Parts: sequence; C-alpha cells; structure tokens
Amino acid sequence: MLTATIIRAQQVTDDYIIKYSDLCRHLSDSFGIPADLILGVAIIESAAGTSRNAKVLNNHFGIKSGNKLRKINGIQTRFRNYESDSASFYDFCFYLKRRRFYTTLKGNFNYNAWLNQMAKSGYSGSPQEWKIKIKSQILKHNLTELNTRNAASK
Repeated sequence: MLTATIIRAQQVTDDYIIKYSDLCRHLSDSFGIPADLILGVAIIESAAGTSRNAKVLNNHFGIKSGNKLRKINGIQTRFRNYESDSASFYDFCFYLKRRRFYTTLKGNFNYNAWLNQMAKSGYSGSPQEWKIKIKSQILKHNLTELNTRNAASK
C-alpha cells in the first residue's frame, strides 16, 4: 500500500513538471529567474498542484493577499485567488522582481543563490527547512535541465 502511494505521488509530481515546464522556461526567459527554481518552489508550495490552495485558488506559491471568495461562495482564506494557474506563476515572478535582490540576481541561473536570498528576505517561515525541500525537488527531478535547455535555445 505504501509503495503504491509513493508511486502515485511520484506520478503526480512528474505530471506537474510536464504540465508547467514550458511556462517556467518562458518565465525564466522573461524575468531572468531560474526555471528550476520557479518549478521547484511551485512543487513544494502546492504539493505538486494537489494542495487546496492550488486546486481552489489556483495559487501555487502560497502568496497571501485579500480575495473576494468569502463574498462569492463562503470560503475564508488569507491566500490570494488567481484566475488561472499561469497567473499564479506570473505573480510569483513579479513578486521576486519586486525584491531588492532581484537586480543583483537577474540572469543568474544558480538556484542556490536565489534560494538563499529568498530565505533571507523572509519568503518562508522556516527558511532552512524550506531551502532543503526546494533543493531536494530540484535535484530529485533534474529540474536544472530546464535552465540548460533554455540557455541552449538562445
């Protein structure tokens, strides 16, 4: 039973990677943020698209903000609601673009440098644990290849 659950979780993550890889490459080209970082954070923050926030709010990054869901259908949440999944991915990149470290790191495709700066800026409440989780997903799923393919196509 446990093995089947692990295999299913792996398949869900693989499907998520396939679904959002092109979007992450596009955002990487547009914003100069590593595609592997974008997708790695999304996998962790949304449980590969299976979290309530991802399913109900199209929020793949845990970005907080007001919303009108309580007025619409009685859902009370502090997380931002998006019209689409891609809007959530774009907003995450806009969020990073507004951080002080962005101008220094733009075009640097070392996900560790980005993770360190994001952790220092308070992106996560548990920065060390969060960084380990993101790195684990990037390495486990060879997400660095997203950046390699991006660089090769230029």
